Amino acid sequence: MRRRDRNDSDRDPDSELFVRPKGYVEDEPIVRRLGDRNLFLGNELAAHPEEGDYSFEYVLSATSQEHPLTTHHRPLTDGRGNAWSAFEAAVDTARRLYRRDGSVLIHCKAGISRSTTLAATAIAAEEETPFRDALAVVQDARPHAMPHPALHELAVVYLAAHS
Repeated sequence: MRRRDRNDSDRDPDSELFVRPKGYVEDEPIVRRLGDRNLFLGNELAAHPEEGDYSFEYVLSATSQEHPLTTHHRPLTDGRGNAWSAFEAAVDTARRLYRRDGSVLIHCKAGISRSTTLAATAIAAEEETPFRDALAVVQDARPHAMPHPALHELAVVYLAAHS
């Protein structure tokens, strides 16, 4: 697999793998609807009203700081070091918002790992589907989506404990 720079297409047709330089975040709002659900995944710019033409009833921010549209703030780190109680509270919040009427944006800095994990875990728990199937829904909408292995592990533990 070759390393690609930002000017290459998002997907390498030979490998179907996406390579994102460490720390790279798009400089425009990213918002992806997850199937026909009223659930959206995005990057941090999606939670800034001046950056896009989006409107959400609820915005769950998994970033270290709140953003202008944030209604629920559940900070997580992208990797190891998340307390179980913080992860559980973030997923519980995502699930509660998912059950409500109205649109929900779940976002992190890049819209790739933390928000992906929260959205997929909420879908798996609420729709009683395996995590891999819920993650496939997220990846259909956002092919770059890939939970950090430590977050993936917490999601599996969460689903086992809450089934």
